[in-house]
Amino acid sequence: MGTSRNGLSAGASGVSPEGREGGLDPTPPERGYELYRHKNAEFMKTRNWHGFYWARQNEEGDYEIRSVPVSSGEYSAPGGVCPREGFEKLYVKVAR
Repeated sequence: MGTSRNGLSAGASGVSPEGREGGLDPTPPERGYELYRHKNAEFMKTRNWHGFYWARQNEEGDYEIRSVPVSSGEYSAPGGVCPREGFEKLYVKVAR
C-alpha cells in the first residue's frame, strides 16, 4: 500500500490522492470525520470527481458525509446521510 505526499493511502484499493493537482487537504472538516474513497472511483466516468468523502458514523450507525474540496480555499459541504450497508459496500477508509 503506497503513501502519498499528504501521508494518505487508500488501504485495500491501493489508490491515493497522490497526483491530484494541488492535492487534497488531509484535515477533517469537523471532529470524528474520516476520509473514505469510492472503491471503483478510478473506473467511474464522472467528470472532475475524485471519489473522496469525509464521513463519520451517527448514533444509528449510518454515515454522515461531507465533500472533500479539490483545491485550497474551498470548503467542505454537507452531503447528507448514507445508510451504513450501502456506504460500506461502496467506500473504503483511507489510511493516514
